[in-house]
Amino acid sequence: MKLLKYLPHLGLVALIVFLITDTSPIVLDKTSIPEAKLDEGSHSEGSHKEGSNGQNLPQEEKEKRMGIFHYNEGNKNFKAGQYDEAITNYKKALHHNKSFKEATINLSTAYLKNSNFDKALETLQIGMKLDSKNPHIHYNYACYYSLTNQPKASLDKLKAAIDFGFSNLEQIESDPDLEKLRQSPEFKSWSLTSSRLLDRNKSDLPRRVDL
Repeated sequence: MKLLKYLPHLGLVALIVFLITDTSPIVLDKTSIPEAKLDEGSHSEGSHKEGSNGQNLPQEEKEKRMGIFHYNEGNKNFKAGQYDEAITNYKKALHHNKSFKEATINLSTAYLKNSNFDKALETLQIGMKLDSKNPHIHYNYACYYSLTNQPKASLDKLKAAIDFGFSNLEQIESDPDLEKLRQSPEFKSWSLTSSRLLDRNKSDLPRRVDL
C-alpha cells in the first residue's frame, strides 16, 4: 500500500529523467561550412597556355605570346647579371617567334657580355636580315668590333647606328664595350671633328631593348 502511495511521485520522476536523457544530436547545415577552393588544373613553363588566359587562340598567336614570355624572362635574367639564363630565354623566345628582332638584339648583347663573340656575330647577322636599318643592331656591331680589336670597323658601325637614329651619346662615351674604340686614333679624330657628338641628345633608348 505504501508503494501505491508513492506511485504518482515515481511517475513524475521517471518523466523528468526521460526528458533529460532524450537529447537529439546537433546537425550542422552544410551551407554553414565553407568549401575548400581547389585549383582547376595547372600549367608549367613552356606550355602554350602561358598568357592565353584560357582563350582559344590561334597557334600563331600562342607562339608570339610564348615568345614574349621568354623575352621578358630573359630581360629579368640580364638585369640580374645571369647571362647564361638570359641567353637560354632569348633563344626560347626566338624559337617561338623567329622574327622577334628585340630578342635578337638582346641575345647578341648577352653573348657579348659572356665574351662569346662568334655567337654574337652570328646573331647580329641574323638581326641584319630582320632589320638592316635598326640602330641598335648597328650599335651592337660597333661593340662587337671594338671588343675584337677592330676599331675601324667599329667606328663605321657606330656611324651607321647614329645615321639610323641612335642618339644616346652619353652611352657612346661611357659604354665599356666601346673602350677600345674610344682609345683608337680613328675615334679621337672623328669625335673632334664630328658635330654629332657636340649635340647631346640623351633621349634615345639603350642598346638593350626594353630591359
